[in-house]
Amino acid sequence: MPPDASAAHGATAPSDPGVLPSTCPSPWVRRNIVSQSYEQRDLLDIALIRLYRATRDPRRLDKLVERFTPLVRSVVRQYTGRGESADDLLQVGMLALVKALERFDASGGGSFGAYARPTIAGEIKRHFRDHTWAVKVPRSMQELQAKVARAKAVEPGISQVAIAEQLGCSVEDVFEAEIAHDAYRAKSLDFTLPGDGESASPLETMGSRELGYEDVTLRDEIEDALSVLGPRDREVVELRFFDERLQREIGHDIGVSQMQVSRILNRAMDRMREHLEDEPTDDPSVAA
Repeated sequence: MPPDASAAHGATAPSDPGVLPSTCPSPWVRRNIVSQSYEQRDLLDIALIRLYRATRDPRRLDKLVERFTPLVRSVVRQYTGRGESADDLLQVGMLALVKALERFDASGGGSFGAYARPTIAGEIKRHFRDHTWAVKVPRSMQELQAKVARAKAVEPGISQVAIAEQLGCSVEDVFEAEIAHDAYRAKSLDFTLPGDGESASPLETMGSRELGYEDVTLRDEIEDALSVLGPRDREVVELRFFDERLQREIGHDIGVSQMQVSRILNRAMDRMREHLEDEPTDDPSVAA
């Protein structure tokens, strides 16, 4: 077959081993092509942003938001799984994107993506700081708590003293930062705690009996019972049980003998008891 016959039948002559085929560009050529594509994309982004700002057409803004939504999603994925839903973080990221579109300096060139990515990440971090803590914690303590958490993640068995040395703070600050971690998510008072074979809620373990209500009720009953006594009998009862005076001392004060004081007290106690027993009750079972 003549030398050019193979070309006529579609066959390809073997290439020079020292020369790369045109269909397989060198790494330098590929990097150059990718760099040019990035530059063209950045130029197109700037042109679209300038066009929107010149017209303020909401439809052009919608197109820009749709164009950069994948960028927002890529940033949001870095912060998912931290207690906040992905949809909420996406909303925060989309608002940050609109802010970035308004603040980006399109006159100086540059890459909008390089500007928008830290802007979106900053808004998401601010959302975590300001809206996801159950108990408000100072920003400095939030930042210290994050540093302490990272130190523990790198070295799980690290002590508070070692963390304090690494972060350049006191051991007390590290201790407070660990306590601040519990303020991020508040637990319900009804959640169960492990016990001795039984589950108990914090509401059951932290509560205590309030005796003040019983004291108020008791004072009301005593005042009601004293109301049926005459002036002298009431005085004798108050001197004996409130002031804790002896019967001899009471008799000397009111001019009677100790025996008479004892009779006054017995008579007064009987009248008070009868008065309380004769009072109607609100309990239907007792009334029946």
